[in-house]
Amino acid sequence: MKFALWITGLFALAVLVGLAATVNTGYAILFLPPYRMEVSFNLLIVSVIVLIFVVHLVLRMVAVAANLPEEVRRFQRQKKLKAARHALREAGISYFEGRFQKAEREASKSLDNEYSLENKALALLIAARSAGAAGDLEKRDGYLAQLEAMPPRLQLARHMLDAELKLEAKDPLGALAAIERVRALSPNLTNALRLELKVRLLQKQPEAVLALTEKLLKADALEPEQARRYRLAAYQQQLVTLLGGQEIRDWLRRIPEAERSNPQLVDQVVERLIVLQDYDYAATLLAGALANDDHDTPELSRELGKLAEHLSEDKRLELLKTAENWLKKRPRDHWLLMALGRLALCQQLWGKAQSYLEASASISPTLCAHAELARLFEATGKEEQAAQHYNKSLELALKQGC
Repeated sequence: MKFALWITGLFALAVLVGLAATVNTGYAILFLPPYRMEVSFNLLIVSVIVLIFVVHLVLRMVAVAANLPEEVRRFQRQKKLKAARHALREAGISYFEGRFQKAEREASKSLDNEYSLENKALALLIAARSAGAAGDLEKRDGYLAQLEAMPPRLQLARHMLDAELKLEAKDPLGALAAIERVRALSPNLTNALRLELKVRLLQKQPEAVLALTEKLLKADALEPEQARRYRLAAYQQQLVTLLGGQEIRDWLRRIPEAERSNPQLVDQVVERLIVLQDYDYAATLLAGALANDDHDTPELSRELGKLAEHLSEDKRLELLKTAENWLKKRPRDHWLLMALGRLALCQQLWGKAQSYLEASASISPTLCAHAELARLFEATGKEEQAAQHYNKSLELALKQGC
């Protein structure tokens, strides 16, 4: 439809021009001594229009010819820039594929012909990260040095990468210095706080770890389970610095109840108390953990059994009195039955000891259960039964590859 309208319009214009030419009967005289020329005025108008068009066309051709070297240079720049952008994309893909050498190589290709500072900084970051992952520390440091020349608004990414690389290289002081530079640019950056948390843990600064854990937890930057693991690690670091039972008691009072009853923490505190030979308090902690319905703690029952012969008589009797409550909650815990059997055996409560140990052996016939029963029967003069359990212990030991 549009084509038909254009054709109709052109024909109409031609008709109008033809009619106008018939109306205009004038002529023009061109005088150039000794020549004189008379031409139709209509022809003169057409000639002038054609001349203007020809002059314009010639000038355009001259301009294009004069600008041709610049156009060639611009084309070459565009071609190189396109190749640089392609190399940058390839570098990013290769990095996430885990092909770090290729990522570093492609990123370095894009640096020379890239004029955008953001893209150049991105290429340097990828190259530095890839070189670090590939173990080429000299290249890594070279790329980081080039990032120093970037504008201040691009320095945050550089310092974050520097902190991550220093942390991976087990250089906590260097990582902490980079984190301080990050904090100067962005005080509340949660990713920087996460990095600092790892650095403080590596530096064995438990107080700082606990403070950072709470800060990140309030900012919803840590999952509760992650926070629990960091707290536990901090408590472990604090625990090894405590040199006496009273210090451990005071320290435990400062820990929240939810963390204090953590079976892993209880187990480690008990190990520390055993080293310090504070056996009764270790047994008290184990008893508290065993009384907790929320935890399935066979490893704590086993620890209690190991403590039996080191406890005071009063502590053993106290534990035996609470035994029935524990067994109601854990009737199939053979390690708990073993521990109670050992407590009764140390107190020479032969009947109770036999009952607990035989129940433990019936649930899980372990080498320890039969060995303790052999000791019991030997102590009570029942040599034949003692020999039977010694033989069973030997059979189990042989089955286990002893």
